[in-house]
Amino acid sequence: MKQPLDQSNPSTESNTKLFSYIDSKDYYAHMTENDIPRAVSRGGIFLCLEGEGDVIINQHKYRLNKCSMCVAFPGTIIQALNTSEVFRSYTLAIDIDFLRELTFPSSNSIQIMMRENPCIQLTQEQADTIMEICTMMHAKDSRADHPFHEQINHHMLLLLCYELAGIYAKHIPVKHEPCTRQDILFRQFLSYLATDMTKSREVQYYADKLDITPKYLTLISRQISGRSAAQWITYTVITNAKALLATSQLTIQQVSEKLNFPNPSFFGQYFLRHTGMTPKEYRRSKL
Repeated sequence: MKQPLDQSNPSTESNTKLFSYIDSKDYYAHMTENDIPRAVSRGGIFLCLEGEGDVIINQHKYRLNKCSMCVAFPGTIIQALNTSEVFRSYTLAIDIDFLRELTFPSSNSIQIMMRENPCIQLTQEQADTIMEICTMMHAKDSRADHPFHEQINHHMLLLLCYELAGIYAKHIPVKHEPCTRQDILFRQFLSYLATDMTKSREVQYYADKLDITPKYLTLISRQISGRSAAQWITYTVITNAKALLATSQLTIQQVSEKLNFPNPSFFGQYFLRHTGMTPKEYRRSKL
């Protein structure tokens, strides 16, 4: 029996934690829905522990096997494909912006290298080191009552970022295959949508960024995913709204403002029209 790559649901990741372990069981349904690409709203690392499989990241397809590692930045487009029956993986959502805190002469070039080569083949020793650090991060993070909890998490994440940078300094990239022009445009659309969702909910806005017509964007979106560009915009907004209502302490007005609606009333009508529930009713259903 085949199973998909473990990936995170970008809509439910906590934006307040520096890092969080992604349990594949919690995100299985989201990442495999209709076998379509997903935009990652946070950064993260993905490590193949056993087995092999394929994944498409942005414009390229990669074949992963034991000790393959992928690094994702916010806005990265990932499509989970089938894997071998014995496939096991580890995923950690992290504040990838911490890479900016690395202070050594070649840090900028290494960050560029990470973006251009998201998948890399580790040695067993390197993979063991990454897992050792991640295990320690979990252990330290569980001590929420520690007076220096946040400071420790900060430095633990910095330690992980330095290890990642060290690996990329002598990297062995995983070979990739190119995607079609239409696939590239669609993935760029999802990437822009992940980062600019609060700026605009209009198809024209994203078509302009891609330098194509709204009609063509809608066409390739339907061909690749079965959803129009407008439906993707609505889906992304509603999914993020649901996540904020269900997992945060923000008031409905604050959620409305965070998603850049003109007022709570307009947000409520929009949410009701697309879900059949008011924001308040949805929040109560999740208690």
